[in-house]
Amino acid sequence: MRRDWRLIAIIAAIIAPIVATGGIVGGANRVQIPVHSPNAAAPPEFAGAQPANTPALYMEAYVTGYNTVRGQTDDTPCVAASGANICGRRDTAACPRLLDLGTIVEINGRKYVCEDRMAERFRGSFDINCDKDRSCPYEVAGWTTVRIFLE
Repeated sequence: MRRDWRLIAIIAAIIAPIVATGGIVGGANRVQIPVHSPNAAAPPEFAGAQPANTPALYMEAYVTGYNTVRGQTDDTPCVAASGANICGRRDTAACPRLLDLGTIVEINGRKYVCEDRMAERFRGSFDINCDKDRSCPYEVAGWTTVRIFLE
């Protein structure tokens, strides 16, 4: 058992500097290059989205989708862990507990706000709110790179 914890500590020491700099995920460097164009219009605001040059972390995660119905949630499917009403919204996700509520993440090119929590046993997973769309959970499920916006 002690050997396992030492191995985890060594791996964490190696990965921490890479994650802190937004470095390598899945073998590819992720670096944002600012593009300046005098004719470019400002992008539309999205629920407090960060500017393009803000630091971000990238992580490989298993993403699932859920519907806001009692069979897939608790007794109050429309009330998220943050207290927000998420029924009718398609821009929210349940995120791992290591992320603060309100954190913005980008999954498959779409931005979501972390309004809900994943169960403790799903530490590295994200669950996209598909509201009442029954086909959505099957369309979004799978391994992908998740961009986590800092600050």
